[in-house]
Order: sequence, then structure tokens, then C-alpha cells
Amino acid sequence: PDEGNDESDVYRSPALRKLFSKFVNAVGCAVVGLHDSSKLVPMLTQLGARHINYGVNEAHWETLGKAFKSALREILRESFTQEGEGAW
Repeated sequence: PDEGNDESDVYRSPALRKLFSKFVNAVGCAVVGLHDSSKLVPMLTQLGARHINYGVNEAHWETLGKAFKSALREILRESFTQEGEGAW
């Protein structure tokens, strides 16, 4: 079997890596756009509309938030403070 297409290993999943890259890009764009809501609001509105079409619903956000905080904690280590976690 082609190990590059094995989606059972979340740490090596090409699809999950691509999705994570898109997520990090969206968060980065949102952070950069905080100073200009005239650009940020339409971008986030379009993003939300696309995700409704993907079948994402409110129940998914808690899981996403936990995964995101876990990733930040792992990457930032001691730099990821309680204050920073609370901000997310």
C-alpha cells in the first residue's frame, strides 16, 4: 500500500497537514486583519459561508478549539502562558 495516502496516522496524513496549513493561514490572516475590520469581516464571513457548505456546525468548534490550544501548547511550550491560552 502507498504509505503516503495512509490517513489513519494523523501525524503523517497529507490531507490533515493541508487542512492544518489552511487553518494556520486563516488564523494568521485574521490576526493581521485585526487593524482593518473592513477587510477582516468580509473575509471571515466568506470563510464561515464556505464552512457551512462543508457541513461544519457549532458542535465542531469546541473540538477545534481544544486541538488548536493543544497545538499551540506543544509548539510554544513555556511561551504559551495561561494568559495566552485564555485569550484563545
